[in-house]
Amino acid sequence: MPIATALEPISVISNKRNLEFNNFEKVPSHNRNLKVTSIQRNNKKARIFKPLNGPKLSKRALEIQNEEFLLSKGIIIVRNNKYHPETNPNGIINLGTAENKLNNVEMLSKINDPKVSTVTPEQLLYGPNPGSDRLREEIAKLLNRHFNPKVLLSKENICVGNGCGPLLNLCGEVLFDAGDAFLVPGPFYGGFEADIKYGARVYPVPVQHEKDDCLKVSEEALEEALRNSSRPVKGIIIANPNNPFGRCYSAEQLLLFCNFAKSHGLFVICDEIYGLSTWNDIVTENIEEGKTIEDYEYLPDPENTHGLWGFSKDFCLNGLRIGVTISYSKTVMAAIQKICFLTCIPTNIDNILVNILSDEKWTDEFILNNNRKLFKSYNHLTNSLNAHGIPYVKGDSGFFIYIDLHQAGLDEYDLWMKLLEGGLYISPSQAFFSKDSYEERNWFRICFAVEQAELDLSLDRLYKVLDTLKH
Repeated sequence: MPIATALEPISVISNKRNLEFNNFEKVPSHNRNLKVTSIQRNNKKARIFKPLNGPKLSKRALEIQNEEFLLSKGIIIVRNNKYHPETNPNGIINLGTAENKLNNVEMLSKINDPKVSTVTPEQLLYGPNPGSDRLREEIAKLLNRHFNPKVLLSKENICVGNGCGPLLNLCGEVLFDAGDAFLVPGPFYGGFEADIKYGARVYPVPVQHEKDDCLKVSEEALEEALRNSSRPVKGIIIANPNNPFGRCYSAEQLLLFCNFAKSHGLFVICDEIYGLSTWNDIVTENIEEGKTIEDYEYLPDPENTHGLWGFSKDFCLNGLRIGVTISYSKTVMAAIQKICFLTCIPTNIDNILVNILSDEKWTDEFILNNNRKLFKSYNHLTNSLNAHGIPYVKGDSGFFIYIDLHQAGLDEYDLWMKLLEGGLYISPSQAFFSKDSYEERNWFRICFAVEQAELDLSLDRLYKVLDTLKH
């Protein structure tokens, strides 16, 4: 029965029954002294139900509504005036969202191949919640080839879902209790705040990095953050390669995180969504052993060390939203797979990914060529920044770097608004929960995985805004 049909005739029905409603107390008209016992009984205080005045939200939803998520705010502004070279050349260019547009031709050609994307009758049915066996096998083979873990991954170590964000929340549901906290080196990827806090109700505790090295975190800093946390800390979450710095942690730093976690009974979650975009290593063949968290030789507690990876960044497939949870723990993986029906991927996407990954020659060439393009684009960007005297954190991975815009002489938020007015969206440090200090504010993350003409136009707009502020 439609809800309108069910609710609308209440007054008619009550009139037929000759009843009057007064604060949900049913009082027959012939006996106004009679009270319904469910409302008032044994002289106890009656529970009065008040009519709803508009829609009601949970405390969780109200808390979320009251928070400002700067990454979302910037994206909304951009989408209302999105740049297009032909239809909207004066629109805002988006170099704030981490999307790789350098391989659209190659990836579209592959996906639109009928041999890759043909939908079969089987794909009209429900598929396995954690992804098909074939897909998990292909992902394990891919990661084994490129990450070189000491203990090879198998399909049993893999759970596929609709993006790393939902999968991080899934980890939050399985590994944390509501109200728990995790240590995270700051500034940190702003999505961590929303991904695991909004659903699993788990809260970040930032850890300060060393002053002379943004990717160095001391054991003392971890101890201090753990000691001062107002919430019970259950784990450490890191992004490697780091976001927003665009660099990999050293093997020694990863080992420090893992040893600290083991000695304090914590687990580690390492988000490696840019793990196959380590262009400095891949292009120059300067590979450092133990860089990935899956490298078993460097895992003091492999049962409590878990990873995330996905197709959004390394395969330029943000819109397909495919993430992967990696764990050597059968217990943790069983718990994740118990509730991963909440994060299933479509069966046709599962099939497309199987067909892509099973073509290993094409896949490996795509990864290499992608890294060559990223390396070239990084060099083009940094050469321009050097020429204009703009400092930055040197990168080696991913497709963004962190630039220093203190020279603008403006409050960070005001400068961000000026840049948006000037037709450029890049992400301010506050979107990465930077410390409220002069040293950490007025840094911006700028993405460079776009065609050179668009990158050059973006830089022209950046320099124009800075020049205007100087005069």
